[in-house]
This record gives sequence, C-alpha cells and structure tokens, in this order.
Amino acid sequence: MYYNPYPIFVYPTYYPTLAIVNPPALHQPARYLAMPTNPTNTNPFPAVNTNKLKISAKRVKRIMQQIQLLTDKIDGSEQFAHDLMDAAQKSNKSEVKRLIISTGITMTFETNYTPDNIRIVFTDIECCKLSLVLSW
Repeated sequence: MYYNPYPIFVYPTYYPTLAIVNPPALHQPARYLAMPTNPTNTNPFPAVNTNKLKISAKRVKRIMQQIQLLTDKIDGSEQFAHDLMDAAQKSNKSEVKRLIISTGITMTFETNYTPDNIRIVFTDIECCKLSLVLSW
C-alpha cells in the first residue's frame, strides 16, 4: 500500500459543480503522426537504393589501401616510426605531414596528436571519412 500525501475525494459531493457553457470537443488524433499508421502502406520509408552505399564502400576500400601504406611503413621502419612520433610530440605539423606523405599517401588527411596517440582522419570529399588512431 502506498502513502499519498494528497487527498483524493471519491464522492462527487465534495467537488463544486460548474456549468460548462462550451463543452470541450472530443480529442481528434493528429493527422500527421511521427510514424504513419496507414495499414495499406506498411513501410513508411522510401524504397531502398543501395547505389550510394556501394560507391561509399568502394571508396572506403581505397582509403584503407592508403592506410595500409602508412601502417606498413610504421611497422617496417623503426627510424620512420621514431621520426613520426618525435615530430608529433614536438607538435611539428609540417614534419608530420611530410612524413605521412612520404609513405605514398595521395588522399587528403588531417592529423591531431596528444601525448598518448596520433589521430589521422582520411577524407574522400564525395562520400566518407575514415579515422586511424595509433597509440604510443
């Protein structure tokens, strides 16, 4: 049993009777609901067209090939990994950019670095972005 601090009067004699001049109209449901409930059209969304999705997937593969160039160079060369990390820790943006481009990357990218990691965002202007975060 719950305690209710607000009294509820059960008997109608406790409430004053009011003369309602204009009774409220019955509530009408909205004509445009967030999710239409028309039984004839069970799918409220437009028809699926996968062309743009397929193009984006193909372009992401190209970005992944560019990332593979960079990660192979970092993994394969101790000197390159040292130079990249050193330049990033010193906030030498031009040197970081030069080192990344020297791996053969031809896409546009942005770099951000912290004392813990480097974040490189590769961008294909027409469709997609892919972020690479490498910790040290």
